[in-house]
Amino acid sequence: MLPGQPVGGADIRDARLHRHLDAAIPILAGAVLVLAYRDFVRAFLHEATGNPYGGHLTFVPVFAAALLWLQHRDLLRFPPRCTAAGIAVVGLGLAILPVGYATTSVPAQSVSFVVTMAGVALWWTGVGGMRKLAFVLTFLVLMVPPPRGAVSAMAPPIQHFVAVFSAAALRAAQIPVEQQGVFLLLPGMALEVAEECAGLRFLPILFVFGAAFARAVLPTIRLQLILIAVAIPVAVLANAARVAATSAAAYMIGPAVILGPAHYYIGKVFWLFALLAMIALAFALRARARSPFADRHPRHVVPASL
Repeated sequence: MLPGQPVGGADIRDARLHRHLDAAIPILAGAVLVLAYRDFVRAFLHEATGNPYGGHLTFVPVFAAALLWLQHRDLLRFPPRCTAAGIAVVGLGLAILPVGYATTSVPAQSVSFVVTMAGVALWWTGVGGMRKLAFVLTFLVLMVPPPRGAVSAMAPPIQHFVAVFSAAALRAAQIPVEQQGVFLLLPGMALEVAEECAGLRFLPILFVFGAAFARAVLPTIRLQLILIAVAIPVAVLANAARVAATSAAAYMIGPAVILGPAHYYIGKVFWLFALLAMIALAFALRARARSPFADRHPRHVVPASL
């Protein structure tokens, strides 16, 4: 159409049709995805409550949605586009889903969901938007339930470390104790550092929290990775301190501490301390990053004469 030429009725109708299609495609695609993953949501929630090492699973999509909201202004810079690559990735994710349903494999269904979400991001925002969403999409991988057998295989060395740490802490507190493997022998009682006491249930929860909090609070990838990596030793040490404190309480008060509700509340106190330690470290790292002297490294240092 030449400049100044009047717009015909057919052109107006075509423009309206394109606008309606642009509005309808996301709605239809969303409806298809909701129907496709309806059964997955039920299976996922069942896995989160039934898997002893799946306590972190429900936090992942909630934190991912919060991180996505924090980035929504940046994502508005990328105009919606329907890319062929994005459609292909969505198709791949949807192709994995029937396999997960047929085998009743929640991990396979979770992988399908993550791949589909990556495809939706690529389809809707293009490569530029995908780069902005790289952390959130990687974070969603934590939705995949950990294999129970693999987690159980990790437990023995951690149990042994907890037993060694607890025995050393008890001896430092002048409490008579003898360590034999994963057993702590106190006067009149023998305490076992069982698999449930290895802290492998709390570790993924703290890891998920640390990753989300790092992304929300810290300005650089390097600092974010530092906080995420620190979550692992913090969880292990907090659990070891919990076992040591519980053992000391059992020695001073009696076995009722192990068998009663006090055991539960002691654990919650130490998990709270671990969360507070992560939060404090995050703000300390952010304060250091904002310090005007943080990145100043003088090339030449002239020694002062006295």
